[in-house]
Amino acid sequence: MSSSNSNQAMRQWMYARIDPNTNQVSNEFTEGLKGFMAIAKNHVLFAQKQKIFCPCIKCENRKFLDEQTVAGHLYNRGFMANYLVWVAHGENYGVDNHPQYAQENTNTPIDVSIEAQNSYVEMISDAFNDHISSHVSIEEDPNEEAKKFFSLLNASQNPIYDGCREGHSQLSLAARCMTLKTDYNLSEKCMDYIAQMLKDYMPADNTATASYYDTKKLMRSLGLPYKKIDVCQNNCMIFWKNDTDLESCKFCGAARFKSAKPGRKKVPFRQMFYLPIADRLKRLYQSKKTASHMRWHKEHYSTQAGNVMSHPSDGEAWKHFNQLYPDFANESRNVYLGLCTDGFNHFGMSGQNYSLWPVILTPYNLPPDMCMKHEFMFLTILIPGPNHPKRSLDVFLQPLIEELNGLWTDGVESYDVSLKQNFTLRAMLLWTISDFPAYAMLSGWTTHGRLACPYCMDDTEAFWLKHGRKTCWFDCHRRFLPKDHSLRRNKKNFRKNKVVDSDPPTIYSGEALWTDHVMGLPKTADCGGERHPKIAGYGEKHNWHKQMLNVQGKTKDNVKSRLDLADICNRKDLHMTNEGKAPVPLFRLSPESKTCLFNWLKKDVKFSDGYSSNLSSSVDFNGGKLSGMKSHDCHVFMQRFLITEY
Repeated sequence: MSSSNSNQAMRQWMYARIDPNTNQVSNEFTEGLKGFMAIAKNHVLFAQKQKIFCPCIKCENRKFLDEQTVAGHLYNRGFMANYLVWVAHGENYGVDNHPQYAQENTNTPIDVSIEAQNSYVEMISDAFNDHISSHVSIEEDPNEEAKKFFSLLNASQNPIYDGCREGHSQLSLAARCMTLKTDYNLSEKCMDYIAQMLKDYMPADNTATASYYDTKKLMRSLGLPYKKIDVCQNNCMIFWKNDTDLESCKFCGAARFKSAKPGRKKVPFRQMFYLPIADRLKRLYQSKKTASHMRWHKEHYSTQAGNVMSHPSDGEAWKHFNQLYPDFANESRNVYLGLCTDGFNHFGMSGQNYSLWPVILTPYNLPPDMCMKHEFMFLTILIPGPNHPKRSLDVFLQPLIEELNGLWTDGVESYDVSLKQNFTLRAMLLWTISDFPAYAMLSGWTTHGRLACPYCMDDTEAFWLKHGRKTCWFDCHRRFLPKDHSLRRNKKNFRKNKVVDSDPPTIYSGEALWTDHVMGLPKTADCGGERHPKIAGYGEKHNWHKQMLNVQGKTKDNVKSRLDLADICNRKDLHMTNEGKAPVPLFRLSPESKTCLFNWLKKDVKFSDGYSSNLSSSVDFNGGKLSGMKSHDCHVFMQRFLITEY
């Protein structure tokens, strides 16, 4: 048995700290910890200093502590990842690979000579020195930017007046006032009144800001700036970099500024907001609450059995990237980002049509209980409305793409407060998260029309409905099933009399997609957004877009679709009746049942505040329908309905 395999087999107790049946620290871990501490106390360093290095998941052999503290850390936190050989704690390091100290398939030492023992001690000493040099970091002074930030934080701890409560400072009050304005949408005039009132009611020597302007100025000194960038009225371009001084759009000619009287400040028609991501990533390492957690993705030890994934770093995509770019993966403080975007109407159901698009970045270095919290979801771009950006999304992403390229190639100087080290912080965008329409906007692959499927691409089996006169994708993906799957031979529940023997389409690698399909295409930002030139072959087939089911005049389940159904399926219960009518679907409620459902929603259904909208207001007895429900309300309705039903 090899050294690593035997050590791993013997150390299972170290990473089974919690008993899944009792959710308490297991007896196996407790007994193993006692044995570990007994071995560690025999180490020469403990005899000299009465202290040992702590190998808990947080200290990671970097802290030299007393016996009781180390035992407490290990009992409450567990061991650091992959600590299978106790080099710093007196274990028989490498003993099963030494011909004089071990027998095959065992880790038990045998009697040896004095010379062999001396040789073994020398080997232990060398290994221990190597271990210390690799785990004990050299502390460094913060870089100038970090020093300035820490100095500001220290100064902000000064009490707002003599005798106030601990922690009540000028900065903390300013932060709470800004939160108050944001949460309750207060006007600047109201904030001026609040600031002056607080200053008047506190002792005369207080340092509170006297106006909203002073509060903003103080908060701005913390850094984390944002940029306003003017935007073309038609989403053709942003007035940025070389185009900063233009007065009109270089593609459509639309004016950049509203007409104003001479001498007045020019007001742009539209503006986007950009919040640089590098500054906020550096802040994560300048805070003691988050700095050490940013290394969790690499240092954690997964105790899940089988293929259970507790964090994206356990997945194949993450591991594959680390194999491709080992220099990036070797620095555990480099950041893995995910991007998410979608549109919403911030005026609500009663307001005007308005499509506002936030772009959010999330660092996935953090442990699962942190990385999905809202404070770590960084709003990076706010794309203004009222119009949907459509293909012009790339126009607004230009500042972010430029910054991400810089973070990947060069990085930025940062300071890790947990290790007290300066380092070069790099970041990469690992994936995007979006619905299917937004996927088209981000990827450049149109998700409607005959070639909608991004896996089948031009090798699609979509076909044309003779009666419905639209593209259909029914039964196009059985070829992805294993060759021996029973559904490949099913002739009844799919297209009639069809057996699928074909192989799935070729899945292109990222490099092949880039070189063979994407590299030669024009960039949206260079073409004026929606003024993207038509590419040969695009738009020659019928395109489609999704409508809500059973909207009057727009339903897909009509007489023509039933005629097509008879041509392609053997399911006669779904075909047109002899009288030329469509059969009543199983999910359609009778008038009595519909009235019962509406009464239930109107009178009986109640949810906690903020859980959903008032569903009773969506009930329309006269029209016999539900209207005005948001997507979240639909999810809540279906969830509660299914729970009640089953």
